[in-house]
Order: sequence, then C-alpha cells, then structure tokens
Amino acid sequence: MHEITAIILISSTFLREELQGARELVKAFFPEAMVKIGDADPALNRIGTDSLEGPGKRAEAAASIGVIRIEREGDGPLFAFWGAKAISLTAEDMTKILTTPNIGTEAPRKFLLKHAVLRLLSQVCATELPWGILTGIRPSKLVHMMDDQAFPPGQQLKILTERYAIRADRARLLQEIAAVQRPYLEEFAVNSGHIALYLAIPFCPTRCSYCSFPAYSLDRERQALAVYLQALRAEIAQVGEMMARLGFSADSLYLGGGTPTVLTVEELNILFEEIKNRLPLAPGLEFTVEAGRPDTLTPVKFALMRDAGVNRLSVNPQTMQAETLKRIGRAHRVEDVLAAYEMAREYSNWVINMDLILGLPGEGIAEVEGTLDLLQPLEPDNLTVHTLALKRGSREWEQGYRHASAAVIEDMQNLTRNVVRGWGLRPYYLYRQKHIAGNLENIGYAKPGLECRYNIAIMEERQSIIGLGAGASSKVVNPDNYSLTNFQHRSDWKSYAATWQAGQAKRAQAFAAVALRGTK
Repeated sequence: MHEITAIILISSTFLREELQGARELVKAFFPEAMVKIGDADPALNRIGTDSLEGPGKRAEAAASIGVIRIEREGDGPLFAFWGAKAISLTAEDMTKILTTPNIGTEAPRKFLLKHAVLRLLSQVCATELPWGILTGIRPSKLVHMMDDQAFPPGQQLKILTERYAIRADRARLLQEIAAVQRPYLEEFAVNSGHIALYLAIPFCPTRCSYCSFPAYSLDRERQALAVYLQALRAEIAQVGEMMARLGFSADSLYLGGGTPTVLTVEELNILFEEIKNRLPLAPGLEFTVEAGRPDTLTPVKFALMRDAGVNRLSVNPQTMQAETLKRIGRAHRVEDVLAAYEMAREYSNWVINMDLILGLPGEGIAEVEGTLDLLQPLEPDNLTVHTLALKRGSREWEQGYRHASAAVIEDMQNLTRNVVRGWGLRPYYLYRQKHIAGNLENIGYAKPGLECRYNIAIMEERQSIIGLGAGASSKVVNPDNYSLTNFQHRSDWKSYAATWQAGQAKRAQAFAAVALRGTK
C-alpha cells in the first residue's frame, strides 16, 4: 500500500462523538497520518496538504487519503468499508462481544464501532494489534477492576480477549503484572494517610534526539536552573505545610527529570535538606533519584545521595552501543555507564534500575542482544524496557525518522523479555504511549520484592500523588471509587516559576476532602 497521509472517518448512522472514539484506534494503524472525522457526504470532505501532519513535513507531499465508512441500519449487521474492502459484524459477532461483562463505562455502540474498525484495518494493513481495541495508557487497570469484582482468572482472560480483542499473550501478561501489584494496592488502601511525591528537575546535560519532554539543556540554561530551584523550594515548603496540616506523609518520593544529578553538589545538598526539613516523610520511605546520565555522577554525589536516605537509583544507558549513543546525543560512552554502575554499588546497597529503549535509530536485534550481554554481569535489580515513542518536539521526529516494523520491534521485546526473565526479573508494571513503535508497550521488570512502589502508584492510580515542579501532575484519588482529580503544572520552567501558586488552594481543598474521608 502506498503511503497514507490522511484518513477520513465517515458515517450516516453513527454520531461524530462515537466516531471520535475510534480515532485513536485508526492512529494505531497509521501513526503518521492525520485522522479526521468527516461528513457523511464525501463531496464535503476536503483535506489540503497544508493541514496534514507527519514527521519531517512529509505531509507537504501530495496527500494519499483513505476513507473509512461505518454503517449500521437499526439492529442489523454493522458494516465497515475501505474502498473495495469491506467487513461486517454479524448479529452473532456482536452478541459474542457484548455478552462478556463490560468492565468500563463505554457504550455498546462505541465498542462495536471499534471492533469493526479493528477488523477492517487488520485486513487492509495485513497486520494485527496486540492490544486489540485498547488505546489507553494503563491497560492493567482493567485487571484490577476485575479483581475488585472477584472475577476468576479464566473469566478475566475471556473478557480481555473477546470484549477488548487483546491478544492472549498480552492478556496473560496483564494478569501476571496485576498479581505482582496487588499487595501494593492493598497496602495503599490500608494506609490512607500515605501519599506519593514527585519532584521534577527538567534539566539535562544535553538533549537526546528522541526526547520531546520539557527538559532544558544546561549548556545554555545554568542560570535558569537557579531560578527554577528557588521556585521549587518554595513549593516544597508550602506542600509540606499542607501535608502536615492534613495528616499526610509520603511513603515514596521520586526525584525525576530531566536529570536531577545534573545539579551541583551544593544544589543537591540544599534540595535534600529542604526535603528532609519541610516534607512529612513516613518511616521506610522509598526514595528514588533518576541518576540517568553517567556523565553527571561523581563519588561526592553518590555519598551525598546515600547520606540523604536515597535507596533507589536509575542509571540509564538506554543502549550500550557506542554509535547509537553518538547518534542520539548522549554525552557519555559505554565505558562511562559501566564505571558509574560499579561506583554506585560501592557506595550503597540501593536498588538500581537501568533503562533501555528498543527501536533506537540504527539498532536491530543484534544491537539489542549486544546491549543485554553487557548489562547481564551487572545484575541490575530493575530493568525498565521502553519502546521508542517519537513525538513532536523531538529532533528525530522533525528529521523524519521512521520506526522499524512492528514485527522487528516485537522481536526485540520478545528477546529482551526472555533474557531478563533468565536474570531473575519479572514484569511488575506496564504502560503504553501515543506514537509508540509497533503500537506496543513499555515494561518495568524487577527482582521479586524490589519493585518500585512509586511506579505502581503512578500507573495504577490507587494512591494520591503530589507533583512538584514544572510539568508535574498531582492526582487526588477518591478511595471510594478510585475516581481522580488532576492538577497539572505548566511544563515551561518560566511559566511554572511564575504561576505555580495559582492552583494551590484548589489542590489543597481536594486533598483535604480525601483526608476527611480517611477519618470516617
């Protein structure tokens, strides 16, 4: 099939809002195309090349437009068309889909619409989506919802594979992960006075070519960092006062980025003192620092983190291939990763995580295997395996980099999973992203008992989280039904420094309501 740069979804029998529910599913098949909800009259649908989107401005070329038409008359079969290709959902098909319990709140018509689009595009593209009709970030929440309702494992598997069309291996993976997470979720429920904290340091030594996060390169922004840290310390003081007033304490604290260890020894020391003196911290605090860039690590910083109570580190190579490191803009060598890891082990018995990214430019199975061979002797406690997700704002996106095929990326995933299970690691959290290669997923692996509590909290949304700093989000969890109230700081550091106080009263009010429920 020639390149599709735009797709129009049309129907005379489904509402626009119902078609909108299938839009992200279409994007999973055509990640670089614009997907538009069109008018039922094809003559009214116009797409100019100036409105198209895609890496490297490829949309400036002549557009190749695909049209998906979805129709259903009354209670009859549902039809989906792509040119000469057509599929139908019969009454028997629809009954099979809808007789399995609905775990979520999505209306039956939207479910059927997504199944029709999935079947049609699987045929058009000669491919399958391992995650079926799911397009959300947190698929493991489905299993937890079924556990809450005491669905047995066999029925869970049936619901995942039939109602959501998830491939059986992915459905079983969700069940495995949910089983590991369940004791943590029960702990969250029992300890209602415990919350998680996230502190953002959105600065890095250099900017990676695949990065679209709001992280600033310190080769130009050192003065900005000082201004930013002043605002962050002010927020720490105010949040600490709120937590103490409401009776909350943090059982996990995650210092993330960017690269927090880009801070100087003096800056880190001041920040750690503010954390210790201002924030109510629970006994047994899980304290994680993303020390992702080995070129930012020194013996003095390791000693400082150890003495501050840090007990989890992330030392993130992303790859152990020298040529790839140069291509993606990492200012370190493979030897630097090995040296930093060995140095970290000398200073403390902290849990060490390492991050990998599958699908980096120029890498295939052989490169991934080579990376794993170099990491195996290190015996990391955790390994987080990301699948490359390119978004606007990244250099690779702007330069038109294309992902490897879904089959190749999945081969990389399978290799990695088999290898790290041999190291004694098991999957414990999973999430998905827009624009992710192969429409696949990111998986965190850990030695049993060494899972990161914060990662489980942020993914499963069963514990309230306060986010401090630019781009950080706060999630206030209603323990009665796990509904969420979200607060988001602005991503730009200047905007954050100028406006962080604006929503504090509402955030405090939302946490006060949760505290009140905990006293009943």
